[in-house]
Amino acid sequence: MSMKTIDDLLLEELGELRAAEKHDADVLIRLADAAWDEELSRAFKTHADQTSEHVARLDRVFDQLGARPRRARRAETRGMRGLCADCLELADTKWTERHVRDAALIAAAQHIEHDEIAGYGCARAWASQLGHEGVADLLSQTLAEEHAADAMLSRLAERINRGAPVAMRA
Repeated sequence: MSMKTIDDLLLEELGELRAAEKHDADVLIRLADAAWDEELSRAFKTHADQTSEHVARLDRVFDQLGARPRRARRAETRGMRGLCADCLELADTKWTERHVRDAALIAAAQHIEHDEIAGYGCARAWASQLGHEGVADLLSQTLAEEHAADAMLSRLAERINRGAPVAMRA
């Protein structure tokens, strides 16, 4: 598909977001299983559950636009693959001190959240520019949920980071 218009770009971004959401659920479950802190584990599971709502909402967006989701060219970008691979590598790490590991899991998950926040923000702006206010409203709902998930991770990080050992420097 060639991208010659904002309409094309919007559909491409929506396809990328949908592919990312479908993949993220599996990553979040692995992070939940790897997290030592119970509240962090629950936060990852809750957000994993939300991803199915995000996919369903994106399907409604495609319906409203009269388009079908297609495999986005950029859905499997090296950047997103790398972010997810980092998360999974951390989830499989057993030798790290538990607070440090949870802090690393949070950081990796927030990289993914921030990528999604950027994508939803751009898609919402383009939908609004094109006069698709219903679509923009649906995307705003998901964007608010992504911001809330990021804020929750930040709150958890503040507590978890205090429990992590630090090296004494001279």
